[in-house]
Amino acid sequence: MASNFEILRPLEEDTSSTLFLVRDKKRGRESCLRRFKTQKKEEIEGLKELFMQVSHTDSPHLQPVVEFGTDKEGFFVVTEEPPPGESLAEMLERGPLTQAEFETVALQLLSVLDTLHEQAVVHGSLRPEFVRIKGANASEWRVTLHGFGQGFAARDDSKEEQIRAYRCTAPEQWQDGTTRRRTDVYALGCVLYEALAARPPFDGKVLKELRLKHISHDLAPLQKLASHVPAWMCAWVMHLLAVDPEQRPRKAAAARDLFERREAPPLPELPPRSETQAALAPTTPPVSLNPQPPSSPVVLPVPQQGARHATSSTIPIQAGPHVARPPQPKRPTNVVPSPRKGFAPPRKPPTQSSLEKNKKPMIIAAAAVVLLVVVFMLSRCGKAPAPAKGKPPASSKR
Repeated sequence: MASNFEILRPLEEDTSSTLFLVRDKKRGRESCLRRFKTQKKEEIEGLKELFMQVSHTDSPHLQPVVEFGTDKEGFFVVTEEPPPGESLAEMLERGPLTQAEFETVALQLLSVLDTLHEQAVVHGSLRPEFVRIKGANASEWRVTLHGFGQGFAARDDSKEEQIRAYRCTAPEQWQDGTTRRRTDVYALGCVLYEALAARPPFDGKVLKELRLKHISHDLAPLQKLASHVPAWMCAWVMHLLAVDPEQRPRKAAAARDLFERREAPPLPELPPRSETQAALAPTTPPVSLNPQPPSSPVVLPVPQQGARHATSSTIPIQAGPHVARPPQPKRPTNVVPSPRKGFAPPRKPPTQSSLEKNKKPMIIAAAAVVLLVVVFMLSRCGKAPAPAKGKPPASSKR
């Protein structure tokens, strides 16, 4: 397939793929070719099914897929139209969106997610970098969704880029790796919160701190940061960010219905934080509590029933600390490991019962020693002093 294209230059690279600007020899025009860095059969099959679903999804807010397949070296490649406009992340560097701009972006993203969700396809790793906007003003904006198959790819292995890649990850993805339509709703809430506040709802120095903030819902109320928009709009975004998936809209269509009615249900009250959670909450600049090496693979969410190959579960990222550890098998407690040759097992510390058993003989021995000393002293006190040598005893007569 790749022989049909002439590679002009690389455009960008991340931990899961490389994007090239290519010239289509058949059509005589320029396109973008993304080459994924996986040669695993099951992952390539997942990517094929994913892009098959995306290519058959009729939405003006999806980047058109020209063709996809594997190249002669066995890597999966997909050819798409050049990305239009600029990303939402680049736009937010100049400041938050206005109310009119926000409504345009929110409605178009809800539209494309609704189309995907109705076909049982979820994005799984939505974030501002995967949202592109083209147009002179809000009334002319065209919003397109990208990033399928890239998962939580980062530009490099630095902690800052890892935080950027995972800043919209839902609590259930942090905890057990599940990905479903409600997960997309949560990620959309993170994107729209950042669109109004020009800052992510959750941030941290290391991934463990970011994970704790997502799970404990540790974020500032949006109304305090986005006073330039109506209160119902902020409440609606906060509703999408509910920690419990069952408290969020079940899919994009339900979220759009609430948005069009200009309302949002009140968020349920969270239970008081336990002492353990309060102790874990960082009050000083955090240090890395995750000693995993930079090359450890990320354990990504597994596809859920009814969601066909969520993009966050198709490509494992080969760089970055673990996000969700798989359950470790329990070691049997009744098996005693055989000692190695020349190896002396460590001594066990004495228990309280063993100390009490040794205490009685020690008391008896100490009492016997004291008794012997007393008898010896008494025997010495009853004897007369011996006369000195060379001197006769003194006579009692004069």
